[in-house]
Amino acid sequence: MADAASILGSWSEDAPHECDVAVVGGGFSGLMTLVHLCRLLPGGRFALIERRPRPAPGVAYGACDAAHLLNVPAGRMGAFAEEPGGFHAWLSRTIPGAHGPDDFVPRALFGRYLRELADAELAPSRGRVSMVRDAVVHLERVPFGVELVLASGRSMVARAAVLAPGLPPARTPWAKVDHGAPREALCVDPWEPGSLSVTPRDAEVLVLGSGLPAIDVVQGLRRAGHRGMIHLLSRNGRLPLPHAVPGEAPMQLAMDRFAGGPARVLAALRAAAQERTASALGWQGAVDAIRPHVSAIWRSWTPAQRRRFLRVARPLWEIHRHRAPRAVLADIESQLAAGSVTLERGDLADLRPAPAGGAEAVIRRRDGSTRSCRVARVFNCIGPGMSVRDTIDPMLGSLLRGGLASPDELGLGLRTDGDGHLVGADGSVDARLLLVGALRRGDLWETTAVPERRGQAETVARECLLALA
Repeated sequence: MADAASILGSWSEDAPHECDVAVVGGGFSGLMTLVHLCRLLPGGRFALIERRPRPAPGVAYGACDAAHLLNVPAGRMGAFAEEPGGFHAWLSRTIPGAHGPDDFVPRALFGRYLRELADAELAPSRGRVSMVRDAVVHLERVPFGVELVLASGRSMVARAAVLAPGLPPARTPWAKVDHGAPREALCVDPWEPGSLSVTPRDAEVLVLGSGLPAIDVVQGLRRAGHRGMIHLLSRNGRLPLPHAVPGEAPMQLAMDRFAGGPARVLAALRAAAQERTASALGWQGAVDAIRPHVSAIWRSWTPAQRRRFLRVARPLWEIHRHRAPRAVLADIESQLAAGSVTLERGDLADLRPAPAGGAEAVIRRRDGSTRSCRVARVFNCIGPGMSVRDTIDPMLGSLLRGGLASPDELGLGLRTDGDGHLVGADGSVDARLLLVGALRRGDLWETTAVPERRGQAETVARECLLALA
C-alpha cells in the first residue's frame, strides 16, 4: 500500500454517515474529480470510495511493476487540462535530466506524481475527506441526495455522487469452455500481486489477448525470470503498432475533413496518413490529429453506423490508436523472431486438466482447424467487457435495475448528457448523479485516456458545485 503519511495510504473501513459529494472509484478519474471538488468547495465534506485501494490510483498506475512503461509520452500526461506538461515538469524537478517530454517513462513514476499531487492538493481539506475502503453495491435517490449502500452493510447519504468505476471486466475467456482446469493454472487478473512471479520459470504459458495488457504480461514474466515459451492468442492475431519517432511535427486536421459515415471518415484518415508518409513523416500523426474530433464524429453517427464501425473497423482502429513504445515492440518482435514467443490468430475452444499438471488448451484457428498445447498457466488479457447489459457488477446492476441509469443504444456504457449527468431509464437527467471516465464510451467513444478524463473530472466537479448551490 502507499505510505501511510500520504492521503492514498489513509484508507479506512469507516464511512461517514453523510457528506456533500461521494466519489465512487479511486482511479485517476475519481482522484482528479476529488481534487477539483476540494479546489471548488474548500469547506466541503467528501468521501472517496474504492473497493481495492492500491499504492497509486487505479490498476494502470497502482498495480504495475517498476519497469512497466506508460504508452503515452510524458509530455502529454499532465493531470490538469490547463497544464498538459505538468507531469514532465514534475519529472524535471524530481529527476533532473532523466526524461524528455517524448520519453515513455515507468508508470510507477506517474503513480508517484499523482500521489504527491493528491497530497499537496488535498492537504487543506484532509480533515473533511474520508478515504473509504469498501464497495458500493446499491444506489438510491432520496429527496436530499443519493443513498449509497456498501458491501460491508453500512450506508451513507451524499448530496451528490460522482461515479468513476472504470470499465467492468469481461467474463473470463474460458468461462464456457473450461472443463475442470486447475484453478491455480488460471490467472483471472494478472495485476494481482505475485500473479506473474509464481509461474514456473521454464514452463510454457498461454496469454489470451495480444494488445497492450498482453505485452505488459509478456514483459512482466520476463522480468520475473520466466524463460519458457509464451503463446499469445487473440481473435485478430495482431500486436499494437508503434508510436512515431520522437520529435516529429504534429499534424493539424479540421473537423470538416471527417464528415460522413465510418467508410468516409476512415478513407479521409487513410488519405491524411498517406500525406504524412509522402512527407517522410510517421502515419501516427494523422491518427493523433483526428483524436480531438473523435467524440464529435462518433456522436454524428447513427447507431447502425456505430455498430458497423465496431464490427468491421474497430480491431484495426485499436492497434493504430492504442500504440506501444517502439522499444517495447522491438523487444516483443525479437522474441517472436527467436521463437520464444508465438502469436496466433484464433480463440480458446477447450480447456482441461493436463495429465502432468497445468492445463491442456485447445486452440481453434480461423480456418476452423484446432491444435492443443499444454501450459502451466493461462493469463486473461482480453480486456474489459463490451456490454454493460451483461454486467455482473453489483453497483452497475443496481443503477440499471432501479432506472437511475440507462445503457446507450449499443450497451457500451451508460448514457449521460454533455456534462456527465446520468440519464435515467425514463430519459430524465439527474443533477446529483454524475459519471466520469470510461463508462461514457457509448456517448463519446474516446474517453479512456488521461487527456479526456482530466477534462471530464473538472467538468463534473463544477456540475456538482451547481447541484449543491
